[in-house]
Amino acid sequence: MRNLLSISGLLLAITACDGGPGALPEPPVLEITSPKRSHVQNGAGSITVTGMVTPNAEGDAVEKVTVNGVQAQVSADGSFTAQIQVQPGATLIHTIARDADGGEARDTRAMHAGNLKPNGTVVERAVAAAISKEAFAKISGAAGTMIEGMDIKAMLAPMQPMMRYDDPVSLSEEDCLFARGTVNDVKFTNVNITLVPKVGGITFSLQIDKLDVPGRVRWGAACAKGTNDFRVTADKIIVGGTLTVTPDGMNGFKTDLKSPVINVSNLNVNVSGVPSWMEGFLSNGVQAAINTFAPMAMKPVMNMALGALGGPKTLDILGRKMDMQVTPAEIFFDANGGLVVMDMKMVIQGTEAAKGFIYTENGLPTLDPGQGFQLGLADDLANQMLGQAGALGLLNLGMPASGGTFDNANMEMTLAPMISADAADGKMKVILGDMMATFTYQGTPVGKAAISASIDLKIESANNGYGVAVQLGKPEIHVTTVDDIANTTRLLDEDLAKSVEVCLSAQIASISKLLAGIPLPQVAGLQMRNLSVGADDGYVMVKGDLE
Repeated sequence: MRNLLSISGLLLAITACDGGPGALPEPPVLEITSPKRSHVQNGAGSITVTGMVTPNAEGDAVEKVTVNGVQAQVSADGSFTAQIQVQPGATLIHTIARDADGGEARDTRAMHAGNLKPNGTVVERAVAAAISKEAFAKISGAAGTMIEGMDIKAMLAPMQPMMRYDDPVSLSEEDCLFARGTVNDVKFTNVNITLVPKVGGITFSLQIDKLDVPGRVRWGAACAKGTNDFRVTADKIIVGGTLTVTPDGMNGFKTDLKSPVINVSNLNVNVSGVPSWMEGFLSNGVQAAINTFAPMAMKPVMNMALGALGGPKTLDILGRKMDMQVTPAEIFFDANGGLVVMDMKMVIQGTEAAKGFIYTENGLPTLDPGQGFQLGLADDLANQMLGQAGALGLLNLGMPASGGTFDNANMEMTLAPMISADAADGKMKVILGDMMATFTYQGTPVGKAAISASIDLKIESANNGYGVAVQLGKPEIHVTTVDDIANTTRLLDEDLAKSVEVCLSAQIASISKLLAGIPLPQVAGLQMRNLSVGADDGYVMVKGDLE
């Protein structure tokens, strides 16, 4: 007997022609006994699928049974077994029983394979980003604009006084010969940055036009003391060296300038009423201050260029608070560009003690930025967040439905959504497994179905093109009605799949919002164009150009 269910008067019209010319043959009767729906096993490998298949009411002989393309061994009594391989992550098990008349019975169920990890687990190598040397050239232009907009006075304030000569350690003490100078501000008309990656760091050049540094100096000479304002100007100042970038925990990246070289054009020190040696002290002091400022200014540039967040963050997502930490783990440079690897932790508040998520071992993907950039997002990071949303019931739905023989459909997740590679083509997809849909009429259950779906991942521009976000495409839906509740309606599984697509759109929208909440790197104020998505070793790979 076919598994039948109804969703609306419109779809009843589909089944009204069921007995007419061209109607599908009556399928055999199929029952899966193992594995149970929503099965979870520790690790990938083989699994045995067992069940029973018997002829339909017309007695058409069963021709064969396949499970994910593997032909099952069918005994004379109709019992069958098939052994299939399951990969780490989520797998949909498709069983098809076909008879001699062409009738087919289908069953789709889901399972997860991997190790259970607690929520809040730090996902190592959660995000990897490769940036080409051509991209660094474009970052250079954006970096100059960023520095021009910085509040340099506030940046330097904790370091004052920046210039000291033979000065007592305590600022409350003074002797007969000393000098301490405070930089009040650093002004300029234009900044140009050059960044060229090389082994071990970045060849760095900072050019400042029309430098103007006002300040104040407190001094003592021959036991005479005074306080005077000064101003140091220069037509041009160029600072060069090797910029090193290293991980700095949740602060992002630490920057330092090795072997600095400074060249100054037309330097002028304007100060009066001070000893003659004071001009040299102030000239050297301002140049040293610029040497100090240069790597400081590059820290926020590198944090933005390489995707660090600079400390823990709390985000709003689906009406909940999510705590997030991003910690750079490794960073490498060579003549072709840079590669950064970051660890991440994401916890939706209220899920700390929930069941956890299925973790799968990943390697580090091969990254090729071309002339732009490439990002790799570990599936474990997204799967942990999806598991937390499932534990909170954020993806369960209750939807009124007008017409037909039911007026409401409740959809409940029995397995968390999971990003996994498709065994057929290797593409990363979101797998929704064994969602149980209960259909009711005036509060009375009239049918139940297990719904599974695989959904392609898409990459779209976000934040006006300055970032990227993972989105979902159109789902491929598999519906199997179940016998928990006697069906009192008439709708084929295939037609039900069409009807529940509307219901799934709400869940897909919620999952898209969750995935969009993952903070993928934004590259130093540059727009990301020509985006493409792929997969490699458990990572969702995003590639594009920078403009």
